[in-house]
Amino acid sequence: MYFDLTPKSKREDFFNYSHEYEELKKAIERKDKIVALIGVRRVGKTSLMKVVYNELKMPKLWIDGRLVESPKKEIPVMMTDVLKSGQAKIFGGIEGVNFSAFGVGLGLRISGVANISAIEKLIENVNHLYVFIDEAQRMNLKALGDLLSYFYDHFTKISFIISGSEVGLINELLGAEDSEHPLYGRDVTKIEMKRLDRDKSIDFLRAGFRQLNVNVKNDEIFAVIDELDGLIGWLTLYGYKRGVAKSEMALKETLDTAAQIAASEFSHFLKKRKSRVVYVAVLRHATGVSWTELKTKVEKNVGRSINPRLFAFVLRELMRYSFVDKLGDEYKISDPLLFKAALIV
Repeated sequence: MYFDLTPKSKREDFFNYSHEYEELKKAIERKDKIVALIGVRRVGKTSLMKVVYNELKMPKLWIDGRLVESPKKEIPVMMTDVLKSGQAKIFGGIEGVNFSAFGVGLGLRISGVANISAIEKLIENVNHLYVFIDEAQRMNLKALGDLLSYFYDHFTKISFIISGSEVGLINELLGAEDSEHPLYGRDVTKIEMKRLDRDKSIDFLRAGFRQLNVNVKNDEIFAVIDELDGLIGWLTLYGYKRGVAKSEMALKETLDTAAQIAASEFSHFLKKRKSRVVYVAVLRHATGVSWTELKTKVEKNVGRSINPRLFAFVLRELMRYSFVDKLGDEYKISDPLLFKAALIV
């Protein structure tokens, strides 16, 4: 069902993105050492990874990056566990329940250190090991980068498939522009997932409602897309509320819920940052305007002039964490709900 709120796990439930699906399958068939799914929040990266993960034969490993405190210690332990058991392993939430190497829970408790030589011996007994890491940007990026580069250089039968919704951080993890980075110069396969265009968004909503035998007028569908853009996560939430929960106020409820979620994410981002008012003002005025126009609007909003260095830093951070996109010479919020979120925080 297209309007299932959990990440999709079957190809038939995964709408569109056939090109990205085929590219990921080809990269896995080639045994590319590092594959990165890149895209802003709520474009379906986790669903694509899950679909392909479930189609793969063992051994394979799924890791939720939100639960890993020490990549260098914990990931080798997980890999060793998979290679010893010969079974697929899930460390984190892939079906709505969080698992760890040591039972059900919200964290990973590591006792002891994995022996790399043990992995070298165990890997010889399998054709290939595929390690999927979702939300990779939530880990210690330096430690994860060191780990990926080590396995890249020393193991031919291990592939890492990673995803992250904070595009700038994932690019930093991969070290494409940093000659001092441990992954600099390594061949990394990047697959970009973009939001649905307007026609695909319409197709998605119509197809989802057909599955549920629910009739929704075109005017309502068009209004929904005007508000939610082509972010399939928000479109799915609306479809669920309208088609499954049968709410006549589905769009309003979706906008309210989505704005609260986006506000929570943005508030978490702001916690350790100074010049909070500048960050919020940028988000409120990044409507597809130039650097100069945006700076002028932000200064008017906060009631004072802003040092160009500070403004450039704030804008760069918002882009690193995928709150703002740069399209040509213009800056625009990555999610239309972020404007409402900026009014809440």
